[in-house]
This record gives sequence, structure tokens and C-alpha cells, in this order.
Amino acid sequence: MAFFQDPVHEAFARWAIGSAPYGGVDYGEVGAMVAQVKPADDASFFDAFSNFAKRRIDEGDAALAKGHEVTARECYLRAAMLLGLGYHPLFGKPVDPRLLAAFRLMMATFDKAMATGKHPGEKIHVRYEGTTLPAYFLRAEGYEDAVRPTILVGGGWDSTVVENYFGVGAAALRRGYHVLLHDGPGQGRLLIEEGLPLRHDWEKVVTRVVDAALKLEGVDPKRIAYQPWSLGGYMAPRVAAFEPRLAALICDPGQIDVGSKILPVMKLLGLSDAAIARLPDLATDDEATLMKIINGNRMLHWQIVQRGFWTNGASDLASFIAEMLKWKLDAATVAQIRCPTLVTAADGDRASTNARELFDALKVPKTFVQFSAADGADQHCAQLNRSFANRVKLDWLDATLGHETAH
Repeated sequence: MAFFQDPVHEAFARWAIGSAPYGGVDYGEVGAMVAQVKPADDASFFDAFSNFAKRRIDEGDAALAKGHEVTARECYLRAAMLLGLGYHPLFGKPVDPRLLAAFRLMMATFDKAMATGKHPGEKIHVRYEGTTLPAYFLRAEGYEDAVRPTILVGGGWDSTVVENYFGVGAAALRRGYHVLLHDGPGQGRLLIEEGLPLRHDWEKVVTRVVDAALKLEGVDPKRIAYQPWSLGGYMAPRVAAFEPRLAALICDPGQIDVGSKILPVMKLLGLSDAAIARLPDLATDDEATLMKIINGNRMLHWQIVQRGFWTNGASDLASFIAEMLKWKLDAATVAQIRCPTLVTAADGDRASTNARELFDALKVPKTFVQFSAADGADQHCAQLNRSFANRVKLDWLDATLGHETAH
């Protein structure tokens, strides 16, 4: 079912398909865009996705002018998703002007979507260390004026509020949950326009989001859940260990130690056991050898150099490894979590390889779910059967919070 031979382009085409159940794209649209992309050509990938998104924006504007608000909102949301996917292959420092322009158009279009319809979303600016975190408060479908349990929805390594809306938020809204989408440092505006990198002590970010949520009308203060995804599977338990106001936690996929996953990669690339034991100290010759291999591998270059160096504030391989080795939880920290927790893993998802270790360290009511290839829910974040994964997680959350689902 591959669209591209190029692994980077294939990854984002699959991400697009994963958003389909929630209106991010349709299969035929992906096929039409794929046909416009030249092999391993990031510029043509960007142009294909951006131009298609702009057609949807034009469609939305025309619909809105005629009073068709539902169509307009759907078009704006779809366009925002496609713009974000289109600029992903351009990741890296210095920021590509095309990426910056597409990001700004994406957020302006998402703002239009949030402002359109009978129950517009509320744009919020969460105070954070001399700046603000972009956030949007969306009220549950059919329960817009009611006090409801609320899910704080965050991202991971390279997603924004837009992808988070499709990955988590839309399903939660249909279930009768209010949703507070948010970005943090290393994501969205804070990364692209302000240059702020990710941080391993993510509780410093989400504590501010909880503060903001508790001031919003309609939020049940006793039923606030936190559910990021992807790298958020590390962020979630880290936050919950230091944030006692959460009533439930979803780690999707569970991650207790992100940095250690780099070590076998370094071994596969030829780094000796003795050199691995000395990390993050890295000899100049070893770094040069590793970088030659990384720069010659399309996916590794995107993951480590384009995304990793940029989002993690690294200048070279040694500083990137040093940063990632901070992304680790010990058993004592995990034992501080006080709310019921769901930990997920998926067949074929390298990010979830130590999910069971996180689960075992928890001292609270807990549930472990393994998504499988048999359900088409394997690979990272059950990407190609996201609706199945969301059903499982929201069923757990309903039971945990005693939540009556919408409709």
C-alpha cells in the first residue's frame, strides 16, 4: 500500500491517510497529490500538498461567502492538515522560507476553521516563560454549554495543534469531551518563529496548560485528562509525576527512556561498544564517520539532522545525543504518578519498545494495550487505523472518569 519509494515522503503520505476518518484528507486526494511528486524531490512534494491545500482554502472561502459554514470549516481544516504535512520534509535549520510561509498560512487557516460554525473554538494564549503557548479550547459536540471532562491534547516531536486535532482531538469531541489543544516549545510557533527547542522536563510546560484549563468555563476540575501522542508517550508520564491535578493519563505509546533507543542505532552504524559506553562523549573521528552514514541515509538524515538537531536545539551529533539521554524516567519518578494510567504499544513501533517497562513501574490503577497488525493498527501510533486506537483509548477513559458519552 506504499505511495512512495522515498521513505520520508511515504511517512507523511501515511500520516495523511491516518487523518482520513476525521476529515483530514481522502484517499483519492492523496493519490492526486502523489501523482504530482517527482521521486525524492522535496520541492515537488511541498508544492503538491501546498497547492492542493490552497484549492481547499479557495473552496472554503467560496462556501463561506454563500453561507455554507459546515463546508467552509471542513475545507479549512483539511487545508491546514495538508499544509503541515507538505512542509515537514523541509524541516531543519536555517528555517526554509517556504516552510515559514506555509506554517503561517496553516495557522491562519486553522484559525478560520476554529472561528467558523455555530460553536467556534476559543483561541487561548497560555502564559509561558516570557511568551505564550498557542492553545485552542473546543467544546464537546452536543454539550457546548455543559461542564464536561476535558482532555488536554498535546503533540510529540514534530506535530502541532493541527495534527493533534486530527490525531486525538476530533475523536474526543465526538465522545462528549471538551478538548484543550496546545503546542509547547519545540513545536509550532515556538519552534518555527521563536526558535525555542523541546525540553525533557515537560511538566514545566503542561503545568501552565492545567492552570489555563482550570480558568475555562465548562471544564470539570476533577476530570482533567492528559493525552499527547508519539514522543508525548514520554511527556505524559513525566508530566503526571509532577502534576497532581490530572485525573487520568494516556501514554500513547508508553515511553520510559527515549535516549536509550539511540544507542542500538549507533551500534548498527558501526560505533563500538566502548565508544557507546562513553556517550555522549564522542570522538571527532567517530562523529565524522557516523555523520557520513547519517547524511547518506534519507530517513536518518531527516530524523536526526533535520528534525532532531532543530527541535532539540542541537548543533551536532554529540550535543543531540547528550540532549536525548536526558529524556529518561526512573522508577522512583514514575512511582510519583497518582492518577489511573493507560499505556499503549503497537506492533512494529520502535517508539513503544520499552512501554512495558513504563507500565511495570506504575503504582496506580493501570491498563496496558498492545495494538496489533491483525487489526491494521500496527506501526507508530497505530497510524493507519487511528480510529480503532481512539475507540480503545476513549472507552478506557469513559470507564475511568465515569463519563457519559455524547449522543
